[in-house]
Amino acid sequence: MKTYTKADLKEYLRNDWIIELMRQNSNEQEQEIRTNQWLMNMDNKRLIYADVYGDILHKKTKRRVLEVGGGYNSLTKVLASHSQYTLLDFMAHGGGGYISKMSEQYHINWLGQDWYELKNMEDYDLVIANDIFPDVDQRMELFIDKMLPHCRELRLVVTYYNAPCFYTTKRLDDSEIMTFLSWDGEITAMKLRKYVHRSNASEYELDAMKMNHESIFRNGRQVSYIVIKGDL
Repeated sequence: MKTYTKADLKEYLRNDWIIELMRQNSNEQEQEIRTNQWLMNMDNKRLIYADVYGDILHKKTKRRVLEVGGGYNSLTKVLASHSQYTLLDFMAHGGGGYISKMSEQYHINWLGQDWYELKNMEDYDLVIANDIFPDVDQRMELFIDKMLPHCRELRLVVTYYNAPCFYTTKRLDDSEIMTFLSWDGEITAMKLRKYVHRSNASEYELDAMKMNHESIFRNGRQVSYIVIKGDL
């Protein structure tokens, strides 16, 4: 398990190989996609991307990969060319039109739906959820329990706030306005502790999630990367 610090970012920037790979694989249309812009412009996101996807980007394999909520960037097509790649995402940040048009050419199996609604789950060598749980989607435990029986490995990049952070939101299916308090490290670790025996995390590392590390993001969020062994 790894909780990212500014020292990690400084070390990565000695060789920012993700930005170089993006420049080699970008085209003009992709520059308009918001998730591509984030990765291109944010060195902290590239640091994490290098850890989570690096082995796939470096070497072609026959592994079946499911990425949940990953959006689209110029390296998505590289992931797809190096694996049997499925993207499960309703593309809230745009890019759906582009990926719909290019999915066959890039060999991307795109499923534009909520992961919870996915029926007849197939088996995968690797499932990835990068920066989705629990801040964007608080159904983290439901997600893990749904995926573990169908994968060999689950890679989770979890985001949380140890200083209070909350959002005022409006339901899409009603007029009700709600306020959601983001999970902190203590709550996130409590949920992950259920899986510690099959993960690369120690009890000490989970306990340390409640500490307020210096964030690599301007909004102060804490980010930890954990790998959990699946049932396959």
